[in-house]
Amino acid sequence: MKFLKRFFAGMGIGVGAAIPGVSGAAIAVIFRVYEDIIGAVNNFRKKFGYSIKVLIPILLGIICAVIPCIYLFSLAFEHLMFVLICLFAGFLLGSFPSITDKVKGVKPNKLQIALIITGGLFVVALGVLSVVFGDKLNIGGLFVNIKNNWWLYLVLIPVGVLAAVALTVPGLSGSLILLVIGFYRPLVDSVKTWGGNCIKGDWSMVGPLFGVLATFALGCLIGVVLVSKVMSFLLKKFRDSTFFTIIGFISGSIFVLFFNYDIYNYYLNWSGKQFDNINPVLPIYAEIPIGLAVLIGAAVLSYILVRMERKHNINEEQD
Repeated sequence: MKFLKRFFAGMGIGVGAAIPGVSGAAIAVIFRVYEDIIGAVNNFRKKFGYSIKVLIPILLGIICAVIPCIYLFSLAFEHLMFVLICLFAGFLLGSFPSITDKVKGVKPNKLQIALIITGGLFVVALGVLSVVFGDKLNIGGLFVNIKNNWWLYLVLIPVGVLAAVALTVPGLSGSLILLVIGFYRPLVDSVKTWGGNCIKGDWSMVGPLFGVLATFALGCLIGVVLVSKVMSFLLKKFRDSTFFTIIGFISGSIFVLFFNYDIYNYYLNWSGKQFDNINPVLPIYAEIPIGLAVLIGAAVLSYILVRMERKHNINEEQD
């Protein structure tokens, strides 16, 4: 039972990590596996068996979710981005009480209120930066000529570390950070294109495909290990303040879902500006009400799940 719970939690983390504005670590908090992951990573050598039991199903879930999401979200970003964003905003809103449960009964002091506000503003600033600087970066051109830009593989290691920081800190979106620094769409589009060519029998870019994935994954691994140790320390010494900061991060991420470089360009497409990678299948007067309906439905569904989880926990405590 725990294996399946962790596997599905991993799938949720993987899906969240692939969406700019959604925090994979926040999804881990919602599924109540975040502290398990931090503990497993930090005690990998001391409690090897326990760590494997925790991490393997979660990693399998992430892999099973991320691979199809790279393709599906690429299509959704082009054709139904607003509906997709509303879906995840609804899940975050409905699940938000499960995060505030972590500090239930704790009255925030002035410092903790400041941490909530600072955390929210920091994430909002990332979204604003992605809009301001998104058009000024041409990372995609480097990926197109990656065989002549071998140094790009080395750059992907610190890029992976940055993404992992957000993967490990609830409320920060790794994909949004990649979007801000110009690496999100080039990575997704390159992996999708090169992987698709390999499936069709064209193996000319298989080397760059595995090189990009390997160096980026290495950076993510380094980042997860380093940041997990920091988060473990903060949760032990300043648990309430850490969770209040996380609440700020997640509050800001709900706003940023609707204001980042990709969705901003989608709005511009509605106003008549044309983009090669944006082609909505629904007109604005249809997609907005459908998106809002999806948001409400997702929020209600996720809140029902939160209530069921609360009831389950109460029953366990009584037993």
